[in-house]
Amino acid sequence: MAPKAAQMDVDNSPPKVTKRKAGKGDSDDEGEGEDVEMLDVEFDFFDPQPHDYHSIKLLLSQLLSHDAKDLDLGGVADLVLEQKLVGSTVKCDGSEGDPYAVLTVLNLNVHKDKAPIASLISYLLSKLSSKSTDFHAALTSLLAVPAASPEDSTPAEPKHIGLVLSERLVNMPPQVVPPMYRMLQEELGWAKDDKEPYHFSHLLFVSRVFLASSSDFEEDPNAALNAAENQGGKKTGKKAKKAHTASAVKAKEETWMYHPEDEFIARSAVHSHTFAYSSTPQKGEDSADSFGVETRGQMMLVPMSEFGKVVEGMEGFLGGLE
Repeated sequence: MAPKAAQMDVDNSPPKVTKRKAGKGDSDDEGEGEDVEMLDVEFDFFDPQPHDYHSIKLLLSQLLSHDAKDLDLGGVADLVLEQKLVGSTVKCDGSEGDPYAVLTVLNLNVHKDKAPIASLISYLLSKLSSKSTDFHAALTSLLAVPAASPEDSTPAEPKHIGLVLSERLVNMPPQVVPPMYRMLQEELGWAKDDKEPYHFSHLLFVSRVFLASSSDFEEDPNAALNAAENQGGKKTGKKAKKAHTASAVKAKEETWMYHPEDEFIARSAVHSHTFAYSSTPQKGEDSADSFGVETRGQMMLVPMSEFGKVVEGMEGFLGGLE
């Protein structure tokens, strides 16, 4: 299968993908005197393929953290793969390679009676029931619209809600995101022209945030993540504060977006809610990309009329393809 018509040369779009040249006597914790070679990596964009099942399931599991084990994300991945007109993956090794990122949207009204989506909807609503009643009422109302016939949601009067599923491996450059969203915008238009059920009044975004105090950052909001990843900087959360002197003022923990594109989604959201995961990691267990910071889930409800502005905001901030 030929890739979609967008490619990316990482050498022209920071952050760079680097490979360390190992020399005699080098060790993993040596940080000075290294020779670093820059690699050109070309990312291709493909429609989701059946052999992507396990990678897509893994990315969805990463998105929902430790709660993933209580949900049928394999069934959700199957629905993603059944869609022939909407959705993209990013790969480096051709169509047969593993996807490093995925973006798609599922019609919740159409799929709400299928067990994997019914379970996911129940989970999301449970996170809103006591903390964000207005959001809960809005989402419940949107989900109540039937999907028995095309007349239930039309181009002139869209009523359905689309669940946007977007996740990528932690070392993927964020510059791959704007092209994926632009493709999704175009594909939704084409699908509606083909009378497919993608007439949405709203989009529901599920993402992640992390907690850290302002003192854990310098000027870069990603400093806490980078420091934890490199295991050489300040640590976040309560454990780090224990190392402070008794006279130090306890810094206030704040919520930070996990992915930079979420900033532009949040600006257009009519409802937004951050929630704690139901399951907590066992001792010694951690998410593959949490870097030791505390993560939480986030939902954002965005009117479909704002989607174009969201995509333009991502392109302006993160850049596009060279």
